[in-house]
Amino acid sequence: MHEIDTIIRQAEPNDARALIGLTQQVGKETNYLTFGSEGVGLTVAQEMDLIHTFATSETNLMLVVEVDDQIIGMGNLATFGSQKQAHVAEIGLSLIQEYWGYGIGGLLMEDLLDFGRQVGLKVITLEVVKDNRRAVKLYERFGFEIVGTLKQRLKYNCNYYDSYVMELLL
Repeated sequence: MHEIDTIIRQAEPNDARALIGLTQQVGKETNYLTFGSEGVGLTVAQEMDLIHTFATSETNLMLVVEVDDQIIGMGNLATFGSQKQAHVAEIGLSLIQEYWGYGIGGLLMEDLLDFGRQVGLKVITLEVVKDNRRAVKLYERFGFEIVGTLKQRLKYNCNYYDSYVMELLL
C-alpha cells in the first residue's frame, strides 16, 4: 500500500459544490449512509450557509480531505444545541471508496477528536450501520464503545439495517 498525500483543512464556503458532489458520490458507493446517490439534498447556497455556520462556531468543526486538489472526504463534529448538552457532540465521516484503507479516516478522526478535546467537549457520539464492520473497527480503535442498537434504522432495496449507537468519553 503506497502513501497518499492528503491535506485536511477546515471547509470553506467555496467548497460547497464539491461537497455536494462528494455526498452524491459516497451515497452511490455504500448502503451504509442515511442518503443515497441524491446526496444530502442541499442546494449550493444551503451548503454554503451550513459551512459558514460550522466555521463561525466555537464548538463545531467541518473538515475536508483533499488529494490532488480534489475533495475526497469530509468529517464533522457537531454539538447539540441546548445548554444542557453543550458538552456533547456527534461525529460523522465520509470518504470516497477509492481511498478506503489508506488510514485517511483515522487521520480525520484524530483531528476531529483533538478539536473536541481542545474546546472542552466531554461526550462524542455517532451512529453506524452494524454491518459496516470496517467503520465499527475504526471507531473502536479510537475508544468508542457500543452503547446501544437501533433496529431497522435504514432501509435500502427492501432490506433493513440495524445501527449501533457508539460513544466516546473524552
